[in-house]
Amino acid sequence: MQPLGDAACETLVSTRTARRAPVPQCKKAGCAPPRQCDEARARVTWRDAPADWRHDGIAVWLLPHAPRQRGEPQARESLAHTLGFAPETLPITRDAQGRPHFIAPLHHLETGWSHSGEALLLALGEDIELGVDIERLRPRPRAMDLAERFYHPEETAWLRGFDDDDARLLAFVRLWCIKEAVLKAHGQGISFGLHRFHVALDEATPRLATCDPGLGRPDDWHLHEWAPRPGYRAALAWHPRGRREGLR
Repeated sequence: MQPLGDAACETLVSTRTARRAPVPQCKKAGCAPPRQCDEARARVTWRDAPADWRHDGIAVWLLPHAPRQRGEPQARESLAHTLGFAPETLPITRDAQGRPHFIAPLHHLETGWSHSGEALLLALGEDIELGVDIERLRPRPRAMDLAERFYHPEETAWLRGFDDDDARLLAFVRLWCIKEAVLKAHGQGISFGLHRFHVALDEATPRLATCDPGLGRPDDWHLHEWAPRPGYRAALAWHPRGRREGLR
């Protein structure tokens, strides 16, 4: 793992040396101590597992990935190892929009993953809705055309203010990562509309400046964007479960 030079990453806490947590005893009928049910076992294993980053209790891993391969098999295997399950028995499914969800007994957990180039980003949290995105930096000659067509007007105006083309492209990708992560956490994906919320990147910490009521209140959202490795940008977006109308 390369050292992180990106200032935005400094608030993330490395957890490669994990602190041991007390083992919770399941209180369900039939799960008398010292036996643990799957839910209790999962709670302790993922909280105690080493991760590349932890932010607000969310564990994030950066994994090597074979280009042009699906991300789910690798994500499922990694999650199963972390949670103490066999990959084929991991209780995870997808909703009508294709978003992954845990089901009982792990319904208190939430996960998401994204892959680009040779990297896969995987996140795991509890009692939240989350989304992640990772993008390999590469030439994008139509970046401003896409911004003009799909981004919020305030974001497009901000991008026009860059004199340097490379700096403008980096800003475009950073915005893209955050917006993708937000819409994954929301559950509808890009079809909801990239223009329906304004991501402000003019401060040290990205934030939702304004958003469509369908996303809830801007202040309920937490955003983080960073360089997980040279040549890549990544973003994590989350909010407490149940804060937005219509959440499960």
